[in-house]
Amino acid sequence: MDAIFEKVEQDRHISSYTTYNVAEELGIDHKTVLEHLKITGYTKKLDIWVPHELTERNLMNRVLICDSLLRRNKTEPFLKKLITSDEMWIMYDKNVRKGRGQRPVRLHRLWRNPG
Repeated sequence: MDAIFEKVEQDRHISSYTTYNVAEELGIDHKTVLEHLKITGYTKKLDIWVPHELTERNLMNRVLICDSLLRRNKTEPFLKKLITSDEMWIMYDKNVRKGRGQRPVRLHRLWRNPG
């Protein structure tokens, strides 16, 4: 159904409410809209319909960004401040100021580094 994909390409922030609207406009069942999106490789990530497969351009952008971050880390080490756990990244900063003129507050580590 090309009409479904045209709607998705116009606005990728299609929530389930809007997919109901698309189904109503096209005179088809809501589940049919969702199935067509799934069959063609679209998946919903953070309320945005995106192709499941990376395009060549997306892949190259990721490589360039990773390369840039690695070069930046050589001059300004920031990777050792990151804590990762199951795809969740937390920035760890020892000194955080709560307001103007207040003393820094030390954040506690959520996980200790083994070793």
